[in-house]
Amino acid sequence: MKLGGSFLSGSPMRPATLHSACCITLVLALAAREVGAQGPESGNAIPFHALVLMTGATTMSVDHVNTVLVSTSFPGLSNDGISYGASGYYAFGRAMLGADFARTTFGEEGLSNGRSDDLHSTQALATASYAIVATRRLTLFPTLGVGVGRFDVTLRNRTGGSGTASAQPTFAEVAQNPGSESSLSGRHLAYSVGGGADYLITRGARDHAGVVFGVRAGMLLAPNRTTWTSGGRTLIAGPDASAGGPFLRAVVGIGGR
Repeated sequence: MKLGGSFLSGSPMRPATLHSACCITLVLALAAREVGAQGPESGNAIPFHALVLMTGATTMSVDHVNTVLVSTSFPGLSNDGISYGASGYYAFGRAMLGADFARTTFGEEGLSNGRSDDLHSTQALATASYAIVATRRLTLFPTLGVGVGRFDVTLRNRTGGSGTASAQPTFAEVAQNPGSESSLSGRHLAYSVGGGADYLITRGARDHAGVVFGVRAGMLLAPNRTTWTSGGRTLIAGPDASAGGPFLRAVVGIGGR
């Protein structure tokens, strides 16, 4: 799987990536302060529950898809995008069970021949985590997730046309004759491996609920082959691709015990 994109290469960081990096620095600084203040007993607390919104950067390997698109006079898709979504977990002792939902926009690309395309992806995962550090305010945890992923490639042709009439076309046939607009969707199982850090800020020392700031980082994996469809028709000979790759996200929401 290709590891490209704005936060793994030398290209300029997008605003969401920069925001995530700043949030990581802040959370790690707060974590060091919290653990130092709590002393050697800092890992003995029970983690809090949390419900957060998240945004950040995600990359995806699109080389195989781009090979087909470029051969049919479409521009190549971008492999780095901005993701946004929601995440939450409920703590049972140190175990934390929850769910993540994220959507990523990779942007639109176009050529002077009137052909353009764009890419979106969506993931919905059930997650299981374990608090390796848990204080009154801080939770550090590795996490595993399993669910489903989907990505949508939209092809637009300014000159129009009727599109392919085959009942079971190939991916390349739809790309060659997309009509005015065609959407090609890929679906697959998705797994995530990563970790996070959440910091709870309360109004008073005795309060049990407040605002959560945190970070998430990891890798989204899709080992099985993608099933392609377009307009209710199953596509054959589709390129090998999946909505997988590294991600980095900043989160903000509410939490408590």
